[in-house]
Amino acid sequence: MVKFSNGSTRVEKIHKRDFLALQNTTITYFSLISNKIKNLPNRVFYHLNSVQSLRLDYNLLTSFDIQPFLGMASIKELSVFGCRIHRLIPLGNASYDFDNYPFISILDMRCNSIENVPADSYWGFTKLQALFLTHNKIKTFGNQSFCKLQSLTELDISYNKIAFLTPHTFACLSSLTKLNVSGNSIQTISPQSFNGMPSITSIFLSRNKITNLNNNKRLWTLTTLRMLDLSFNDIKSIFPRRMNGLSNLTELRLSFNPVSYYDPIAFKDLRSLQRLYLSNQKILVLQNTFQQLHTVLFLCISNTRIKISGYSIDQFVNMTHLYELRMEKAQLTGSHLYDVVNNQSLFTGLHALKRLRLKDNYLHSLDSRVFYNLSKLYYLDMTNSNIHVLRSGVFYPLSSLAVLRLSGNKLAEIAGDTFHGLSHLSFLNLQNNGLRGLEVTTFAQNPKLKTLLLPGNQISIIKPETVFPSNISLHLDVSRNPFACTCSLIWFRQWLHSANIDLKHADQTLCSGTSLKEFVNKPILSFHPEDHCGVNVVLIVVLSFLGVLVGVMAMLVYNKRWWLNHKIFLLKLAIVGYIEMEEDFNAGNYRHHLNLMFHETEEEWVNQVMKPALEERLPHLQNIIYGDEDLHLGMYYINALYDAIDNSFKTVLLLSNQSVNNAWTMTKLRMALEHINDTGLDKVILIFVEDIEDDNLPYLVRLFLSRNRPYMLWTEDEDRQELFWAQFEKSTRANRAINNAIPL
Repeated sequence: MVKFSNGSTRVEKIHKRDFLALQNTTITYFSLISNKIKNLPNRVFYHLNSVQSLRLDYNLLTSFDIQPFLGMASIKELSVFGCRIHRLIPLGNASYDFDNYPFISILDMRCNSIENVPADSYWGFTKLQALFLTHNKIKTFGNQSFCKLQSLTELDISYNKIAFLTPHTFACLSSLTKLNVSGNSIQTISPQSFNGMPSITSIFLSRNKITNLNNNKRLWTLTTLRMLDLSFNDIKSIFPRRMNGLSNLTELRLSFNPVSYYDPIAFKDLRSLQRLYLSNQKILVLQNTFQQLHTVLFLCISNTRIKISGYSIDQFVNMTHLYELRMEKAQLTGSHLYDVVNNQSLFTGLHALKRLRLKDNYLHSLDSRVFYNLSKLYYLDMTNSNIHVLRSGVFYPLSSLAVLRLSGNKLAEIAGDTFHGLSHLSFLNLQNNGLRGLEVTTFAQNPKLKTLLLPGNQISIIKPETVFPSNISLHLDVSRNPFACTCSLIWFRQWLHSANIDLKHADQTLCSGTSLKEFVNKPILSFHPEDHCGVNVVLIVVLSFLGVLVGVMAMLVYNKRWWLNHKIFLLKLAIVGYIEMEEDFNAGNYRHHLNLMFHETEEEWVNQVMKPALEERLPHLQNIIYGDEDLHLGMYYINALYDAIDNSFKTVLLLSNQSVNNAWTMTKLRMALEHINDTGLDKVILIFVEDIEDDNLPYLVRLFLSRNRPYMLWTEDEDRQELFWAQFEKSTRANRAINNAIPL
C-alpha cells in the first residue's frame, strides 16, 4: 500500500494505537483531511514510520506543536491547511532524543488563525526547508520566533496583519534564500530588518502599504540578494541612496506604485541590475532616469503616462545591453519617439534591443528614422496604437525583424515598399485595420513570411500577380473581408488552389454582396471561377471592331492635327480659362513645413486646438514652428522672424481682439506680406480665433483682406469646424502664385 486516505468520515479523536496495524506497511501518503479532530496526542503517528506525506487539512485543531509527530522516521511533508489553529506551542528545552525529531522538510500552515509566533515556536524542526504561514492573522513576531530553523530556505508569511519589521527580524535564518512578506500592512522598510541573512536571494514585499523606503539612507548588507519585489505599494518618490549596498541585485519590481518622481541617480547603486519593472505608475518623467543602468536587459514601463521632452530624448543612450523594452499603454505619440528638431530617436543607443512593445499608444504617424540603428530588433508590437500612416522606409533599418504586430490600427492603405528590407520577417499581423487593398509588391521582399493575418479589413480583391512567399507553407487568414467573388478574383482564387497555403478560418472567408448572386455569403473556396469566367466571344468581337475604329480615327486626327489643335485651344480658353500657377508641397524643399505666429493670449488655443489637430489631421506637416519659443536660437529677434518666414512652406498668423492691438503682431504681418511680394507666392494664412469688429481691424489686415488673400474664422460650431480644417488642409498643400504685389 502506497496511499491511505480517510477523509470526510467525521473522525473526532485519534490515538497512537489506532495506527499500530499500519506499522509495517509501505504507506507513503496518509490523509485525514476534512474530519473533526481537535487534539493530537503526543507521538500519535509514531507507528506510521513509512509515511512521507501527512495531510491533516480542514480539521478543528486549535494549537500546534511538534510532539504528535515525534518518531516519524520518514516524514518529509506535513500539511495542516485550514485547521483553525490560533496558538503555537514551543517545545522549549524539553529533553527528547534528537533521533526522534521528525525530518519534516515542508510544513504547510496556510489559512489558519495564528496571531503571533512566540520564540522557538518551531524548536525541533531542524530539517525544515519550507514554511508556509500565508493567510493567517499574524501581527507580531520577534527575532527569536524562527530560531532553530537552520535548514529553512523558504519562508512565506504573506497576507497576514504584520505592520512593522523589527531590526534583525530574520537573523536566525542563516540558510534562508526566499522570503515572502507580501500582502501585509507594512509602511516602513529599513535594511536593518533584514540584517543577518547571509544566503537570501529573493524578498517579496508587494501589496503592503509602504510609503517609507529606507528614508534614513541606511546601507543594505544583503550581498546575496538578487530579487526585490516592492510592487503594489504606496511609494511616491525614489530618491538617491535608498538602495545603497544592493550592488548584486539583478531584478527590481516597483510596478503599481503612485511614483511621480525618480531622482536621476536613484538607481546608481544597482550596478548589476538586469530586470526593472516600473509599470502601472502615476507618471514617469524621463529625466536621465535610466542613464546609470548600463547592465539592464529588461525594462517595463507600461501602463504609465510617460512624459518626454526634447531634453530627455536620449534617455536610453547608455542602455547598450537592453534586450527587451515595454512601453505599452503609455500615452506615447509619434513625436515622443522622434525629435525632429534634434534629429534623434528615443531609441538611440539601444543597439542590442531585440523585443519592443509599443501597443495601445497614440502614434498616428511615425518618422521614417524612428527605428534607426535597431538592426537586432526581432519582435515589434504596435497593436492598437492609432497608426494612420506608415511612411516609406520606416521599417527598413530593422534587418533582423521576424515578428511584426500592427493589428487594430487605422491603416487604410499601405505603400508597396513598406515592408521592403525585412528579409527575416516570418509573422505579420495586420488584422482589423480597414485596409482597402494590397499593392502587388507589398510582400515582395519577405521570402520567410510564414504567417500573414489580414482578417477584419475591407479587401475586396487581391490584384493579379501579387507577390507572396513561394518557397514555404504560408498560414494565411483573410477572413471577414468583403471579397467580390466575380471574374476579377480569378487570379487569387486559382492561387489559393495551386500554392502551398494553409487558409485559416475558411468558413469565415465569405463572398460579399457584390459577388455573383449564387455565391453571396458563401465561402470563397466554393467559388470556382473557371466554371463562370470562360472566353467572352461578344467581348472579343466588340474589342476588335473598336480597335479598327480607333485606328481609322487616329489617321483622320493625324491629317487634321493642326486645325484640331487650334480649335481645341480656343475651346479650352472659352470653357476652362487658364490654370493658376502653384507651388505644390514638398517636404524636402523647406526646413519648416509650417510657421505658426501668435500672441501669448492665443497660446492656450494653440495647445488645446491647433497642436492636436495638426498631429491627427495633417501628419504630412512635421517640422512646425510653434510661436517664438521655437525660433532659431542665437539670432536677434527680427532676424529670427525673417529666418522662420523665409524657410517655411506656409506662415500662419493668429489674430484676436488682443493681438490686433499688439505692435509686434502687426510687425510680423508686415514682414509676412513683404515676403509674399518678394516670392510672388501666397504663403500667408490669417486665422481669426474669434470674431473681430470691422472698426477694430488694423490697416494692414484690411489691406490683406482687400486683395482676396486667404483667411479663416474659428467658431464653436462643430460643422463649421470641420469645414475650417478642410480649408486649412487644402491651403497647406500648395502656394498659389500672385499676379500683383501688395502696396505696403
